[in-house]
Amino acid sequence: MKTKYIFSIMLIVMMALSTPALADDLADIGALIVSLTNQDPDPAIAGNIAEVRIGIENKGGTIAENIVLELVPQYPFELALGETSVRNIGAIRGYQDGDDIKIVKYKIKTDKDAIAGSYELKLWKYKEGQKDLAKTEVILSIDIKNKESAEIIYIDKVELLPGKQTAMTFTINNVGSAPLRNLKFSWENEDNVILPVGSDDTRHIKYLDIDESAELSYNVIASANAEPDLYKLTLSLTYDDSVSGEETNILTSAGVYVGGETDFDITFSGSSMGETSFSIANVGSVSASSVTISIPNQKGWKVSGINSVIIGNLNKGDYTVAGFSLQQSGSAVKESEEEVQKTEDSPQARPSPVDSTPLNIKISYTDTRGERHTITKEINIDSSSIAPVFGEDGQVSFAAGKTGQRGVTTKDETSTTKYIGIGFIVLLILVFVHKKYRKERLNDPNYTYKKMAYGVFGKNKK
Repeated sequence: MKTKYIFSIMLIVMMALSTPALADDLADIGALIVSLTNQDPDPAIAGNIAEVRIGIENKGGTIAENIVLELVPQYPFELALGETSVRNIGAIRGYQDGDDIKIVKYKIKTDKDAIAGSYELKLWKYKEGQKDLAKTEVILSIDIKNKESAEIIYIDKVELLPGKQTAMTFTINNVGSAPLRNLKFSWENEDNVILPVGSDDTRHIKYLDIDESAELSYNVIASANAEPDLYKLTLSLTYDDSVSGEETNILTSAGVYVGGETDFDITFSGSSMGETSFSIANVGSVSASSVTISIPNQKGWKVSGINSVIIGNLNKGDYTVAGFSLQQSGSAVKESEEEVQKTEDSPQARPSPVDSTPLNIKISYTDTRGERHTITKEINIDSSSIAPVFGEDGQVSFAAGKTGQRGVTTKDETSTTKYIGIGFIVLLILVFVHKKYRKERLNDPNYTYKKMAYGVFGKNKK
């Protein structure tokens, strides 16, 4: 009992001695004024980091020592990475205020989903080691606004053909957390190779809500004389900042390739000596390289020998000719042995024209981007241009060539026979003259071709 009594007396004495000191500490804390000096940015942006500067003034006449300031994070605020909530201020002189106040800086991050408005920032002020005994709550007000942001997220065309009008669409997306107002979009190509057609390059959007998009369409054309290349488009987007009232400008760029694929036109040109010719023209707006023409295996047609021809480069507007030994297959035309024999016996007879099976021709080429393409063209060849070829089995196939009647020599064949006959006659004359010369030479060593000519033509002259 005596021990408990003694302990109680000691506790009462200690409390009596400490009460004046605690009262002094509370007086020191009470004389400290904590306020928000400024913040950057002001207002804070939802989802971003802001720096708040907190001023501490001593309105009392005595020094305040061992002062601690502690920030208490609560929604929508949290301390930025690396920041500490407790700051030891140390001593603040009496009447230290005005331009001489103590400044404490905190970096805080605001929640990205916070709605624009004013929010409380809570702090504690106390003396070191006395937080639980003598802390004082401080409430500051922080303004937050939503982040305004837009981006050009999509261009639907990345390739344009020279000289060809093309629809191009730009998509603008509001990726911020606040609506956008009075948007103005424009674009330009510094080389003036790509230009809008029928309008200028500027479009206006009055209002674009959060997560909404707007599509802006243009008709554009690339110069017909443009060299195949990647061209830069400079994109500009401006909109009003709802807080500052100033205009925000976004500048970016995008690439559009001018060039690419082309097209061809192919026609039957005619045939001669069993070779069929086709004219191939580059009717597109860009040049093609490594052009190859081939006739694939197909019903109704066959190629004797090589079925592919390498043309090489073919500029836009140019054309060339490719030839093949082409025949209609025996399945395309059927005649009886009697009809064939009748045709051979009667040169004037000719079977009725037979409809020709369409011929597929493949054109392979490399475009200006270095990509390989293959296109197929279908050609209808008039059966009247097909000359018959007789097989051993009595079937008839038709070779694409200049046509003559069956059993009748064509004009080319007649000319060849005529020249062969003339050559043969000339050869006989030369043999006769040479024999005569040798015979006369035996009788007269001085005999010459000149004397022979005089003997022949001189007598005739007399």
